[in-house]
Amino acid sequence: MIELISSNSPPDSVRRKLEEVLKLMLLVWARESFVISTLSNGTHGVDKTVVVKSDSGEFGFRIHGSKPVVVAAIEPETPAESSGLEVGDIIISVNGVQVLDKHHTEVVKIAHDGCEKLELQVARTIGVLMHEQLEPPSQPIFSGYLWRQSGQAKGAPNTKKWVRRWFSLRPDNCLYYYKTEEDSQPVGAMIMAKHTVDLCPLDIGKPFAFKVDSGEGIPMYVAADSEELVNKWLNLLRQAATQDNQWLDKSARCLYQSPGHILRPDCFGHLLKLGSRWCGWSKRYCVLKDACLYFYQDANSKSAFGMACLHGYKVASMSANASGKKNSFEIIPPEAKLRHYYFCTESEMDKKRWISALEYSIDRWIKSGQAPTEPQALFKIVLLVKV
Repeated sequence: MIELISSNSPPDSVRRKLEEVLKLMLLVWARESFVISTLSNGTHGVDKTVVVKSDSGEFGFRIHGSKPVVVAAIEPETPAESSGLEVGDIIISVNGVQVLDKHHTEVVKIAHDGCEKLELQVARTIGVLMHEQLEPPSQPIFSGYLWRQSGQAKGAPNTKKWVRRWFSLRPDNCLYYYKTEEDSQPVGAMIMAKHTVDLCPLDIGKPFAFKVDSGEGIPMYVAADSEELVNKWLNLLRQAATQDNQWLDKSARCLYQSPGHILRPDCFGHLLKLGSRWCGWSKRYCVLKDACLYFYQDANSKSAFGMACLHGYKVASMSANASGKKNSFEIIPPEAKLRHYYFCTESEMDKKRWISALEYSIDRWIKSGQAPTEPQALFKIVLLVKV
């Protein structure tokens, strides 16, 4: 198209300069259209239509960003989870209204106007945005469908509601579980170190049921489909519970990697971080991966100078009066002896992006209750470097 715009105007004339500006505008428009088309992966930009219904007005998912907005987090056991919506989905339309070019607040208003039903057309980003960062697949120790008892996280250990999930025990001695075998993102994970695995009595509501318990948090109840399968799971999980914490070692090794070499991060970007003893704010480049936050001097650093293991932590927004900074938030430890973190961002939107990503990253590792490893062991790693 640009080649069709020819000119006989003198090179230094105003007309010629305006024509050059027009060419640049067309080039930007063409590239923007190409990016949106690539993300959308289709003629009309839709990979899937998802219907989310809620009687209470709570749909159970959060979005971040603008033009387009992206699904940032999905709460467990909510209409959003059962609808098939996935973290990372780009929302193309809401109840028939195109929202690719709309700001975050506009999309929220359109969604609220939908009352108790949202029909979302989405584009999947897994395999598009992360194509160059996919981790090489590792063969699991054992995988298969199990029945997971839902509701125990809400304090109802004897609920009769069971949901079928795909479980995978991997060489890092972590137990991951997914909605289906085809999913690439786990909805939960447990580090098996120092957990107990025991059979459950028959009154639990399912035959071949067993309990995975850390001894501190709320245990997870799962059930197999046969005696042979339950015995295999029991043996493998008990063996994994006696092994060293390979996940923790892997996280420590990430300290010596550059930001671009941490595969499939949950979030990354610049943050202002409050130093210990409230000694001042410093700008840091941060990468979030599996509930660990790595700190770098800048995006070109060869290695991190510190890390924070955030298992069991809570994330909360802060007012400017409390922190002295706009767009601030805090990461609150589960125990008083652990470090309390304070951050702020350049914009309210970026703050929402980080809070959503932190909640999602941490939540995947605490589905069974408290932090899955001893906080003191995590704290020792943080003490290795100044953060």
